[in-house]
This record gives sequence, structure tokens and C-alpha cells, in this order.
Amino acid sequence: MQTSQRRLLFVGHPDASEISQWAAVREMAVQQGWQTTRKYSPGNITCAVVSENVLDGVCSPTEATLMHQLHADEVRCASATDTANNLFASAT
Repeated sequence: MQTSQRRLLFVGHPDASEISQWAAVREMAVQQGWQTTRKYSPGNITCAVVSENVLDGVCSPTEATLMHQLHADEVRCASATDTANNLFASAT
């Protein structure tokens, strides 16, 4: 089933300094009608919010494989801060 709904994938686990940023991005996404998820569904993800550790390569093999798949599928991956500043800039 294809959908036009924008979906925001969250990858990894935020550390203490990222938790509030992740919560803010999730709230902004919901307010703008985005669906948030933790499950990757190829072809249905618009953007991925990724923990700093995963972005830095400090992650599990499963997370590394997911990141490779996201890059291969040309899904934009960014930290919560970058997502808030760029993807949702028009909302602030």
C-alpha cells in the first residue's frame, strides 16, 4: 500500500543531551501532520532522525545495516538538531 503521508523514521537511541531535541522534533512532526515511526519501511520514509552515536558509527550491526539501506534508498538522515533547523524551519 503506497501512501502520500510523510513519515519520519527515528534511528538509534538518543543520549541524555539529545532526548529533548528528539521530543521537540517528534512534536513538530506530529503538529505538521507527519507520521513518526521506529520501523523502516522501504519507499515510505521521507527523512530519518538519527542519534549522534549512530551518525558517528558507534552503533549496533543492525543500526549500521539500516543506515546503509537508508543511504542506498537516498533517504535523508540527520541529527535531531539538523532536522529541526532544516526540515521544519518554516514552522518556527
